Amino acid sequence: MTATRFHLTRRAMLAGTGAAALGTAAAFTPKRIFAQTTAKTAVKFSLNLPRNGTNSPFIYALEKGYFAAEGIEITAMDPASGADALQRAATNTYDVSFADLTSLAEFYATFPDSVPLAVFNIYKITPAAIVSWKANKIEKPADLIGKTVGGPLTDNAYKLFPVFFKANGLDPASVKFNNVDLRLRESQLMRREVDAVTGFDSTVWINLKKLGVKREDVSIMLYAEHGLDFYSNSVVVSRKFLKDNEAAIPGLCRAVCKGWQDAMKNPKAVTDALVKADALVNPEIEQDRLQWVLDNQVKTAEGKAIGLGAVEPGRLQRTIATIAQAYNLPKVAPVEAIWSGKYLPPLELRKVA
Repeated sequence: MTATRFHLTRRAMLAGTGAAALGTAAAFTPKRIFAQTTAKTAVKFSLNLPRNGTNSPFIYALEKGYFAAEGIEITAMDPASGADALQRAATNTYDVSFADLTSLAEFYATFPDSVPLAVFNIYKITPAAIVSWKANKIEKPADLIGKTVGGPLTDNAYKLFPVFFKANGLDPASVKFNNVDLRLRESQLMRREVDAVTGFDSTVWINLKKLGVKREDVSIMLYAEHGLDFYSNSVVVSRKFLKDNEAAIPGLCRAVCKGWQDAMKNPKAVTDALVKADALVNPEIEQDRLQWVLDNQVKTAEGKAIGLGAVEPGRLQRTIATIAQAYNLPKVAPVEAIWSGKYLPPLELRKVA
C-alpha cells in the first residue's frame, strides 16, 4: 500500500482555496444553522464529517449561544469529509476546523507556514481502527497479511495504515487495498467484498449498527492498542485567523469546552440540537455515536487527569517523531508549530468526570 499524502499544490495554497475543500462544500450543500447576528468576530467553522454525533457538541454550543456570548459570530458550521476539514483551515477557506491533530505533523513537512494550529484537543485517543467480521478471525495486525482491506483515501485511518503496520514490524505492501467512497465503505463490508475496512471506530461500528449488525459479530482492532499512542481530533485554527483574530481564540475555546461539558452531562439535549440542524439524522443512532466518543475518546485516564482540551507535550512529540519516521518526512515539526495550550480555559472548567 502506498501512503496517501496531502495533494495541495502551492498555487492552491497561495490562492487560499483547495479543490477538495470546494468539492466537499458543494457536495454537502453548506447550510447556516442557528445564525447569530450580535457577535463581533466572524468565524467560518468546518466540522469533521457530515453532521452526526461526533460533532454535535459544536452544534449544541452554537444553538445555546455559547459562541455569541464570547463575541463570536458563527457565519457557517459546515460538514466536511475526512482530510477536507484540515485542508479547509490550511487554505484559509475556513477559520476553524475540527480535524485530526496528528495529520498536522505531516502537513507541516510540506507547508510549514500554512499548517493550522491546534488549540483544543477533544480525542485523547485515536479512534482509527480496522473493522472486520469476527468470523474472519482478524485479531492482530499480522492477521491482515494477504487480506483485502477497503478504505477511503480521505479517511484518517487509511492514511495512518502504513504507520500502523510499520509500528508492528509489518510491510504495508503485504495488504491489498480497495479504495472506496466514504459513503460506500460499510456497504462493501456488508457484501463481503473486502475482508476488513479502515475507519474511526465510532463511524464504522455505529454505521454497521444502523444497518442491523450485532456488536458480537464485529471485531474492532484499534490502532491505539497496537503501537499508535496518538491524539486525534482537535479544534484547529487557520494561520490567517491566528494572525488577525488571536484575541478571539480563548473565547472560542471556552465555548467549545462548554459544549463538550454539556455533552457529557446530557447527551440527549445535545442530540436534540443536532436534529434541529439536520432533520435527516437518526436521533437514537447519533446519540449512541456521541456516547461512544465520550466513553472511548474523551473520558480516558489522561482526559480525567489533564482535562478537556489539553495534551501532554511529550506524548505529542513522540507521535510527531513516529509520523516523521514512517513517512520519511523532510522536516520534523516541533510541538509548538502545530499545538498551543495557551488559549485553554482553567482546568476547573475543563475537568472530565
